[in-house]
Amino acid sequence: MFHDCSADGRWSKWPKPLRIGGHMVLGLLVVVSFAVLFGYATMVLWNAILPEISSLPAVTFWQAVGILLLARLLTGRFSHGHRGGRFRRRHAHGPDHYAEWWETEGQAAFSAYLRHSRNAPPPGEPHDQ
Repeated sequence: MFHDCSADGRWSKWPKPLRIGGHMVLGLLVVVSFAVLFGYATMVLWNAILPEISSLPAVTFWQAVGILLLARLLTGRFSHGHRGGRFRRRHAHGPDHYAEWWETEGQAAFSAYLRHSRNAPPPGEPHDQ
């Protein structure tokens, strides 16, 4: 039913540099396709809406692509926004880990913090070490 892309398939017989180059060309084609699609959609929507409701002029295709890039630069990064999620899920600790941490080092650190904060001078006064 599905195409087998495993390492023992027909592509594994190709030299590795050709496989990497093929992936790069395919990735470039996908990026260019999305740029054309979204650039054209932006141009059509801009030209259909904004000149009618404001004094803004119609834009060309390349101006629409520039608007998309500018909007992306001004609103944030170029990643998808879920970069840290995988790290947090992999290193998430449950209640058992917390209880163990509290017994080994957390309670001692909290007690030291309380002792220090009770002996701390009021704000604005020098602190003796």
